[in-house]
Amino acid sequence: MYKSIIAAAIAIAIIQAPAAAQTGDHVKLHVNPRWKECSFQLDASLTQAAWHQFTQEAGLVAYFRPLTDARPMGRGNFEVSMLQWQTNIDDDKPAWNDTFVHPDSTHWLKEGKGLKFPGLTARMGVTSRTDVAVYFTKNPEANYGFYGAQLQQNLFEDASGNWNASARTSFMKLYGPADLDFTTFGADLLVSRRLTVSKWMKLSPYAGLSSYLATSHEKSAVVNLADEHVLGAQAMLGAELQLSKARLAAEYNVSRVTSFSLKIGIGR
Repeated sequence: MYKSIIAAAIAIAIIQAPAAAQTGDHVKLHVNPRWKECSFQLDASLTQAAWHQFTQEAGLVAYFRPLTDARPMGRGNFEVSMLQWQTNIDDDKPAWNDTFVHPDSTHWLKEGKGLKFPGLTARMGVTSRTDVAVYFTKNPEANYGFYGAQLQQNLFEDASGNWNASARTSFMKLYGPADLDFTTFGADLLVSRRLTVSKWMKLSPYAGLSSYLATSHEKSAVVNLADEHVLGAQAMLGAELQLSKARLAAEYNVSRVTSFSLKIGIGR
């Protein structure tokens, strides 16, 4: 199963990676000094095609990535982590330029290659094979935040505990903006192998595939757009390092737009 998922991940990378290329042609930003950071506000120039693209790519930007392997935590065990997801969107495109406003005409949505998305996650084992997780983030100087939840069910664990396979379901929901509702639902299948480096250090590389459904509904008075319901998929490759009670992880996702994520946490 592990080799099959890695092969599928490579196939998705080959097929979808060209779509992530960015142009670098800048456009005029929509300005609203009401907020100190870039915020959601739909512009009258937003088209249905751009609304569709926004929904498709925002589903990847906001996707619930816990950056953990397929091994179950075990009943009563927990982890609290800080995450940062970075997705390589093209903020020059109307999909992002016409859905955001900025505090001034030189304040771009992203810095560098990607849109960075920090947040907090708490996970806990509720049975010997089932884990639950919750996520929260809020930009205090903008008009939006996200919250979400996830359920992970272990499907396979070998006798030695080195190989695991799990399935996950999740959702993430936008809150705050008056102009739109947005939610993304996800389903993951992943496999991992736990390697013991030393008594206090363990490394767990993992690979998997995800599918998602992103839904958007506009509530603005300046546009009249149909709701969007967009299906998509992505591949994941990552590794989690456990140093005693500390947890460090990195994950790379390949889809229409690529993402790179980091985690630092503590747990037992």
